Order: sequence, then C-alpha cells, then structure tokens
Amino acid sequence: MDESAGGRPVIDVYARLSHAVNGETIKVDDQVEMCEETLVRRRASRGEVFKDNSLSAWDPKVARPQWDALMRRLEAGASDGVIVYDLTRFSRKPREGERLVDLADRGLRVWALSGEYDLTTADGRKQFRDAMNAAAYESDKISERVKRGKLRRARKGRVHGGGRAFGMPGAAPAPPGWEAGDPRERVTDEQVEAERAVIRECYARMFAGEPLAKLVRDLNACGVPTAYGHRWTRNTLHRLLIRPAVAGLVIHRGETIGALAGIEPVVSREEWERMCALFDARRRGRPPGRVHWLSGLVRCGRCGGPLTGSPRNYMRPYPDGSVRREYRCRRTADRQGCGLTHIDAVVAETAVAEAVKARLGDPRSAERIAKRLANARAQRGKIEAEMRLLNESADELAAKTARWGVERVDRAMAPILRRLDELHTALAGVEEPEDAAAAAADAAAAWDNAQARGDLETLRAMVKRAFPRLTLRAPTVYNDNSPTRFDWDGANDAPPPPDPETVFWTVLRAAGEAGLTGAELMAATGMSTTWVYRRLKDNERAGRVAKTSPPGRWRTTDPAG
Repeated sequence: MDESAGGRPVIDVYARLSHAVNGETIKVDDQVEMCEETLVRRRASRGEVFKDNSLSAWDPKVARPQWDALMRRLEAGASDGVIVYDLTRFSRKPREGERLVDLADRGLRVWALSGEYDLTTADGRKQFRDAMNAAAYESDKISERVKRGKLRRARKGRVHGGGRAFGMPGAAPAPPGWEAGDPRERVTDEQVEAERAVIRECYARMFAGEPLAKLVRDLNACGVPTAYGHRWTRNTLHRLLIRPAVAGLVIHRGETIGALAGIEPVVSREEWERMCALFDARRRGRPPGRVHWLSGLVRCGRCGGPLTGSPRNYMRPYPDGSVRREYRCRRTADRQGCGLTHIDAVVAETAVAEAVKARLGDPRSAERIAKRLANARAQRGKIEAEMRLLNESADELAAKTARWGVERVDRAMAPILRRLDELHTALAGVEEPEDAAAAAADAAAAWDNAQARGDLETLRAMVKRAFPRLTLRAPTVYNDNSPTRFDWDGANDAPPPPDPETVFWTVLRAAGEAGLTGAELMAATGMSTTWVYRRLKDNERAGRVAKTSPPGRWRTTDPAG
C-alpha cells in the first residue's frame, strides 16, 4: 500500500447522506470536513474522497458508483484504508462489510469518527460485524414498516402514490410554473365520466376484435389526450386497459386485496379479467435492437423521427440467402414519422460499422467526446442536486415517525418518493461517454470482438458514443441506398417539411368543388398510396370528404377542414 513521504498512512474518505441521533441531517460535505479533521488528529494523509451525495440509506434500489470506485481502489491496494462518519455510511449490508474483512490481511484500516475497527483481531472483527448487523437490522425494520403501511392502505382501498389515472378522480396535471406546495385543481366530474366512457368503448371494440393500434389512431385523431395531456401509444393504452383500478380492484404484491374505496368500477371484474387474458394470450415481440441493432439510433433527415428495422420478406433475398431487411422512418399508431426515409439494412450497418471504427480510433475525436462527457456530467450533477435535497427532506420525515406516526409520515413522503422515482429514471438515461483516451484505443478491435460475440448492446453503445446525432437524409431518387445519405453529425439544419396531414386538408380545401385525384394528393403530401386512400376512406365514412362527379376525384365537405 502507498504511504506518504513522512510514513503516514493514506486513508480514503467515503461520505453518504446521514442522520445524527437528534434527527439533524449531516450533509456529505460536512461529513468529509469532519473526517479530514479526524485524519489530521490521527496523523494520517487524506487519499481520495468518494461522495454518494444523493443516495440515502433507506433506498435499497440505488446503486452507489462512488462506493464501487472506493472498493476497487481499496482492493487494488492504492490506499491504506477508509474513514467514514459512522459505519452505516459505508454500508448496511453485512456481505459488503465482509469485503473489508477479507482485505484485513493486507493491513487495511477501517476508521470512523468514533474510533478504529481493528480487523486483524477476533474482537475487532466481532465489533465490526456487530455494527454491520445492527445497521442491516435497522434497514430491515424500516423496510418492514413501509411494507406494512402499504398493505394497510391497500386493505383500506387506497392506492400507494402515483398521479391521477385516466378515468379516475384526482388532481389535474401541474400547470407550467407549478411548485411543490402550490394548490392543484381537481378534474371535473364531467371529464372523469367522459374518460370512463372512452374506456368502456375501448373494451367493447377490443372484445369485438379490433386491433389495439386502430384504437390508438382513433383516440389521437379525435383529440382525446391521456390523463397528462399526451398522445396515446399502444403501450399506454395497453397499461390503461389492464389496470386493476378500472375494475375497482386493489392489487398488492400480485394479490387482490379488496375494492377501491369511494370509486365506482368502470368495467366489471369479469370484463377486466377477460381483457387481461386477451393480452396475455398474445405473443410478445422481440426486444428492440436484437436483430436490427441500429433501430432507434438513426434519425430521419426529413421529419426527425427514429428509423427502425424490419424484414422485407416479399423482396429478393440477399446473395447469402438471408431475408432482406431495411431501416425506415415509420408512420404507425405509436410513431408520427413521415414513412418516406429508408435504406437497406446491410448497406447501413456496414457503413456505420466502418464509420464508428474510424471515428473512435481517430485521436481528434477525443475533444468531442470530452465535451459530451462534460455535458453529461453537468446534467447528472443537476439531477443529483435535486435528489440530494429530496433525500434530505425524506430523511428528516423518517426521523419524525415516532412523533407523527407512520401514516402521517407516509402521506408526507408520497410526493417525495414519486419525484425520486422520476429522477432515478432520468438519471439512468444520462449516458456518460467513456474517457476520451480509452475510447480512442483500439476501437476497431473492440468493435470486431463485440460483433463476434454477438454483443449488440456494446455495438449500440459504441454507435451512440461516436455519432449521437446520426441522421439519414431522405432519398432523392427511387431506391436510393447510397451510404452518402448519412449525415454523421446531424448537421442537416433544413427546416422540417410541413405535416402531411396539414397539407392533405390544405390542398383539398384549395381545390374546392373540383376536388383532387388520389395521385394529386400523393404528390402534394409526399405520402404513399395506402396513406392517402386510408385517409380518404376514413374521412368519407366520417362525412368530411366526398367523391365528385365525374368519379376519381375527391373534395372536402367541410371548408374549415
């Protein structure tokens, strides 16, 4: 192990959000300061400082990257030990404490403000393990108390946290500028009943055999938003239809506990169970990127939508006999793409593979990667700062359990936990590129090895690191599969084309009684025959368009569109 020139031990500092005995929050910066003062008194040199400053001991879902980095450093022998404010800051899991015990043979020192744990003796190891077991016991008791609280709420017909669901009473979405503590308006009874009518209609149409995608398209076309004002997708509608709440049920840990208190069911339990069985009987699709590893990584240069891969079984196969594939900007119930930008999959994958190896292997890319790394860390820091404040508030509430009671603390804790879940999701989506020097080292070999292993996640990560704004321009001639259409840095700043739906109605209104042919509508919107005629037929049934005389032309019956 390293020691300073004066023979003083080098001790790393680890800090994590903590509570004093009196309930006061001890912030990580204060912990570090007190640990540094203790190192001076004990004549030790400070090594590196590791701070998990947005991670609280009561949240078991949180990974601790700084703790992992500390353990790698200790196990590599880069320092002589670690000091923490108290042992519960290091860990509440005995198996993690055993990693320090295993290192004791090397002379590793474990310090806290209250003293040192001598892991080289049986008594010292017993004292250390007793402290770790006490911390684990405290964590288990908190977990049991929270679970009991959730079960009590479920038995009373109350759901645990979460925002208002579609078709349920509750608060309206927070308006712009809303802050915690501001009043929230409740949705009207009329809106709730209208949403419930939508759910019943969806049930009836699903039982009649209509596909889920058709329901999604109709909801969006009619301007029916989700509970939070967003467009519907197949996933959001699917989740709505199988929610136990629509049948007035409360489910806890997979078991039906009872009925929702004070809320009438939208459909019967039998109908809900039938709907669940209908979805369970369907085959699940392949996870994204398992075959078409560029899916979602390339943007359409025409509308900005993501390109996704699919087989083209009706086309002549590749020379090796495999099914021909393509990437296309799709216009479906879930995606509002243009449907026009596409490229052969093998051409695209070959071109991107060569470009990634060249980009990551070029030392000049180091500066670009370093900038993206700085931006990602700034974004991560902003999220962690908010999480730190929320964790401090949550810990302060937890300390008041004895005075307030579990139920009152749970009510106060619910909005904090919801926001923390949102921030954890956002934090997981912040991707930090690798260190610039490491990223440039032997990129070609790393790509080839990942490809040989079938490690598609690594291939996708390398594409995102090299080309985070990869764009494909729309073809200018029929069947243009040239890789020169790739805009590697997404520098295509041309304004997006007008929405085809808007163009469809604009040109129809402008044509007046004379109307337009299907071919003229295709030329004006840039969309396919299927797209144009599907809209003509749907709007004809709705009474918004009609055929002219002589036939073959269409006009709008509603000048306002």
